[in-house]
Amino acid sequence: MNKTTQIWPEPPRISLDYAGYVKLGAFWNRRQLSGPFWRLYHHDGPGAGLLADGKRIEIQPGKLYILPPHCNRRTWCSGVPFQLYIHFELSMSMGNPRFPFHVIGLTDEMRPVLDELRQSLKRGLPDCLHNSLLAVSLCARALSLLPPQALLESEKDRRMETTCDYLRANLDREIDLETLAARVRMTPNAFSRLFRENTGVTPYQYLLQLRYNQASKLLHSNQYSIDEICEMVGVKDRFHFSRTFKKIYGVPPAQYRKNYSAENLIP
Repeated sequence: MNKTTQIWPEPPRISLDYAGYVKLGAFWNRRQLSGPFWRLYHHDGPGAGLLADGKRIEIQPGKLYILPPHCNRRTWCSGVPFQLYIHFELSMSMGNPRFPFHVIGLTDEMRPVLDELRQSLKRGLPDCLHNSLLAVSLCARALSLLPPQALLESEKDRRMETTCDYLRANLDREIDLETLAARVRMTPNAFSRLFRENTGVTPYQYLLQLRYNQASKLLHSNQYSIDEICEMVGVKDRFHFSRTFKKIYGVPPAQYRKNYSAENLIP
């Protein structure tokens, strides 16, 4: 009997960045959604959504909305729905620019996963591993329903992957273009061009997104002061930090922390 061995390519990896459950309000109005990660949203009611080509796209209950990295979409909010959100990274795919967002109908298989994750996040249960597994499972099932052309697998330049890893590990350091280019033995112009081809943004924009994404996560708790968070993400000027944070998230850091406090996480 002949035996055939199937050699599968390396499977895609979903790396969870953050999952949460929050009551929306004015703070989610005209926010710019940016960053090097995918987003998954589910709302329990109407009254909030995305702006696309000057039109309002409402995030409807009963559906999942998936946005690729660097989507640069703005939001609108006229109500107070509760939002389940997941930020994650998907290896081998940064999305297709021709598909700025995706709408996925909830399947019978997804509903119990969504409900369990939502209830767990609402109650603030400490089982982070369990929540992570539920979030990854929901993302994987939703991604599998996207059209194949929306998930363009691309061979990233290993030098750019190394650079992204370096930036993630050194958010608190002062980093310039010349230093990054020298690390991979390239000229600054060639490096900048190749980095943008691989990530969709400039090295400065990528570092900025990493820093303020990390800052937003740290603000979800009261463990660190805003001054301490500035230092941790490599922004030395508190005024500059607050101004840039408001430009990205629509509200100053202190207000953002208040919006994501426990009183807004539980109905």
